[in-house]
Amino acid sequence: MTSFVHALSDLNFDMDRLVVVSGIGCTGRLSGYFLCDGFHTTHGRAIPFATGVKVANPKLKLVVLSGDGDLFAIGGNHFIHAARRNIDMLVICNNNYTFGMTGGQVGPTSPSNAHLTTSPYGNIEQPFNLVHLAAASGAV
Repeated sequence: MTSFVHALSDLNFDMDRLVVVSGIGCTGRLSGYFLCDGFHTTHGRAIPFATGVKVANPKLKLVVLSGDGDLFAIGGNHFIHAARRNIDMLVICNNNYTFGMTGGQVGPTSPSNAHLTTSPYGNIEQPFNLVHLAAASGAV
């Protein structure tokens, strides 16, 4: 987040044109820390909410700040279709490799063999490769 904030400052970005949308989870309250319009949405729905804002006002710059569980589990379909549609928005994933807000449950990016509350003997699933998923969905 520090790099993102520094980039906005270095670019002297017009904060009246920026909208920050966050989902639920570890990043849920981030949208309120920026001096711009921000929205805290329901679980998995940050991308469709941001899509609606972009359709309503295409001149705005949209940034979605969310976690791996919000973006790739609950909202996975929205990520795939937004990438496929090539919607002009920046999506930043804060990947903590788990559902951290619910006690450390296994999530879509949890490493194989990770010992978490819902996988005490090790995660038996392969994690999503987020870069490959984005590329395969058409993100540019």
